Amino acid sequence: MPQKKRYAIVGTGSRAAMFVDAISTTYSEDAELVAFCDLSQVRMAWYNAQLVERGLRPLPMYSADDFDRMIRETHPDTVIVCTVDAAHHLYITRALDLGCDVITEKPMTTNLDALKAIHAALEHSGKNLRVTFNYRYA
Repeated sequence: MPQKKRYAIVGTGSRAAMFVDAISTTYSEDAELVAFCDLSQVRMAWYNAQLVERGLRPLPMYSADDFDRMIRETHPDTVIVCTVDAAHHLYITRALDLGCDVITEKPMTTNLDALKAIHAALEHSGKNLRVTFNYRYA
């Protein structure tokens, strides 16, 4: 049986919901959530309550300052970035530097210097970055 792909989510506001829902239900045979990371303990706890209601185990919760420790301890294959737009590049570049692929909400970044940092991290890491656009039909 193939090993499940491991995902960690940084940023647990409303944008994270579709990822939590999809990974914990539709794609649960092939994927698993391994951690939440956020500034807000309350939001992470809310998502954990949703997982428990689905009969799943709660995930470890890491503060934003413990992002590197989260990667070391939970070994995600992919980090999903759902933070505020201005912080996307911080987590994208760090996740790439730590050997993870990244999925980020749009916009990928908000300024040219951050874009250059992301490009450099992609070049030297050899990892992948995908930018999602999920708010098409509102």
